[in-house]
Amino acid sequence: MGIQTMTGLEIDSSTRIFIIEGVAGSGKSTLQTNLQEKLKNRLVYTYKEEELLFSWKHAWISGIESLRLDFMEKFLDYCEQILLKNKNAVFVLDRFHITFFYLVIQHKGKTVMDEGMKKRYAALIARLKKLPVHIYVPLLRPEEIEERSSHKERKEEAWALHLQKRLSTTGFNSLQEMYIDTQRIIKECLEQQDIPFTLLDAV
Repeated sequence: MGIQTMTGLEIDSSTRIFIIEGVAGSGKSTLQTNLQEKLKNRLVYTYKEEELLFSWKHAWISGIESLRLDFMEKFLDYCEQILLKNKNAVFVLDRFHITFFYLVIQHKGKTVMDEGMKKRYAALIARLKKLPVHIYVPLLRPEEIEERSSHKERKEEAWALHLQKRLSTTGFNSLQEMYIDTQRIIKECLEQQDIPFTLLDAV
């Protein structure tokens, strides 16, 4: 599938769950705002990454993987209820199942996903495939990653420590290496999971 531009983005009117995935700094928040504008005549339920337990501040909480999986299962229950009750309702999510997957496996090649978690994740994907879902992924070019993904506007020492720990636990030497690998994993997930998706030039 080719890469589209954000400005020329067209959306399928049958889609009711819009999931935005991608690395830090790729323009997910901008895309979420653009989608909200395009959906202004619908009843839009918008969720930012921190509202879906995917803030960087959640990253090092013990047991966060299980907590996220529990939440995603219950969140889909809620989505199904709302979509059934109101034919005009749509959801726009900044991060969801693909972020969960790459955060779990991108730890020096080791996985914290045991057999029980794998079965639950597979069941989650099966549910998503039955729903009117479309995934949008803005992609960064390699030369853009260091500048955009480091979020230099964030001045907290905790953010800098988070990035250092991410590099240490994933075994990469730079943000560029790590996020090139992340984008590879995202694209592989998209192909394997067979849920409709669109790749976009980052803005």
